[in-house]
Amino acid sequence: MSQQNSDQNDVPYQFVERVLTVSLPTAFMLIILVLAGEVQVMSAIAGFAMVVCLTIVLALPFLMNLRNLTQYVHQMAQEEDVSDMPTFGKKDEESARIIAAINQMRNIWTTRTEQLEAQTLSDAAVLDSLPDPLLMLDKEGVVIGANLAARELFGFNVRGQTLKMLVDTPDLSLAADRILREETRKETLEVDLKQKVFSAKLERLPATAKAGAVMVLTLYDMTARKQFEQMQTDFIANASHELRTPLSVLSGFIETLQSTAKEDEQAREKFLTIMQTQAFRMSGLIESLLCLSRLQMSEGEQLSDQVDIPDLLVIVKQMLDAKAVKTDMSIVLKPCAQKGRILGNVGELNQVFQNLTDNALKYGKSGGQVTISCRSFENTEMSDIKAPMIYAVAVHNTGEPIAAEYLPHLFERFYRVAATKNKAVGTGLGLSIVEQIVKHHNGVIKVQSSNETGTVFTVYLPMYPEEFSESEGTSDSESSEQTIPASSAEP
Repeated sequence: MSQQNSDQNDVPYQFVERVLTVSLPTAFMLIILVLAGEVQVMSAIAGFAMVVCLTIVLALPFLMNLRNLTQYVHQMAQEEDVSDMPTFGKKDEESARIIAAINQMRNIWTTRTEQLEAQTLSDAAVLDSLPDPLLMLDKEGVVIGANLAARELFGFNVRGQTLKMLVDTPDLSLAADRILREETRKETLEVDLKQKVFSAKLERLPATAKAGAVMVLTLYDMTARKQFEQMQTDFIANASHELRTPLSVLSGFIETLQSTAKEDEQAREKFLTIMQTQAFRMSGLIESLLCLSRLQMSEGEQLSDQVDIPDLLVIVKQMLDAKAVKTDMSIVLKPCAQKGRILGNVGELNQVFQNLTDNALKYGKSGGQVTISCRSFENTEMSDIKAPMIYAVAVHNTGEPIAAEYLPHLFERFYRVAATKNKAVGTGLGLSIVEQIVKHHNGVIKVQSSNETGTVFTVYLPMYPEEFSESEGTSDSESSEQTIPASSAEP
């Protein structure tokens, strides 16, 4: 601004200098004419003065317009407010065309600048909306851009750091160096980062991008996929092992019956009994595997049937009372009330409570009892369940407690506590099925075990408040004649 003021102060002197410069040829001519005696001195002076005045009259508007034009362009260059257009004489058509061209250039420049800024903001918004972390690196391997996912992963001060500082993986650094040396254009490899597994894709850009980016690193989270693949591998291995055992037993006894024990009636009866047990075990395993498969296929299904849990528990008790008598135990069902809607699948929930009660009978003390109780409460702490109310069903037995180190593994497939393997026959899939069904119903299952209280499995289900009439509540609690197909209760 001071420079601009200084220029404005120098304008009068510049104008006088230019007028005199333009008048110099006339002055020389008049001097020659005076020396030649053709013109008197006074006439020459008067003529020169007239020329100077005429030059001033003619040049002053042009010079003023030129000054205004210079000031206007200077303000545009300084990005100042130039809403006031400079004024020009009506007859100065050339100046008007010049200012029109400048204004047109300015409008085009402003429009393109706004478009570029909008495009930059749009590109940044698009990159931030991507779920996968993305880094832009320059030719030195320094991060000069990162989307929101990358900033959340590496920190919001990620810009300016090198790739080696962010990911301590030699293979990734070597791949980046190869791309920067233009030996390759794309590299893909797996990296372990932040206790997760990522598929890292490095790619060289076809041209240097804004701010000097020449390479892009995209990270795809493969953790869930890797875990699923490992689960599939373990599941197939465990299933093959569990099926191989009874098949080996069956094959061995069949071979024995066809050879040495062919005529031994006592051995034949003994072997056939064992073979039948193994066949039942294999059948139960296959049924459990099919059940797990059906549950996985139905994970996305919407549950809309209203289930009466108290009525369902009465049926489960009736189905297992005979087994309890055989094991010298009893099932005690405490009075349950349900004042709210529980949405789910009757058959699946029947299997949950049947499996839990059957397990309690298998691993409980002879002469003891299995207690089934219910309660409902407001959901103020369990964030895993998205419902205002929770309905809890607890299955409690007073048998030997489960050691604390075993509790986290109880719901794993094919897992059986070593101390109880010889106490009851099972496939090791029952509790996995139970957990899968409870998750399908958006619920949670928990287990507690101690010497003082025994073992308690508690199922928490979402419940939605709904007032029932007294007659409906009575009819529900008394409708114990309903029959539900029995499902596998293997542990």
